[in-house]
Amino acid sequence: MGMYLNSRAPYTLYQNETRKPYFVDKTRMLEMLFPFVEAGGDCICITRPRRFGKTVMANMIASFFSKACDSSALFDPLRIAQSALT
Repeated sequence: MGMYLNSRAPYTLYQNETRKPYFVDKTRMLEMLFPFVEAGGDCICITRPRRFGKTVMANMIASFFSKACDSSALFDPLRIAQSALT
């Protein structure tokens, strides 16, 4: 997964997740990452038990912060767009 960020693959995978009928919007979790990213952090460790959505969360983070494509259309209808921090 070394070429995960700044790739179009996470965007496509997360976009497919948002179209599923049982999608739960967890984009507000991105707010907790803003201070880390602003401080120049470059590694994020996501730990959860198995089957708790680690891959979906990693795709969400990568598609939000990626420079490979414009993801504003994907995140505009989600809760992160209502945040005062964005």
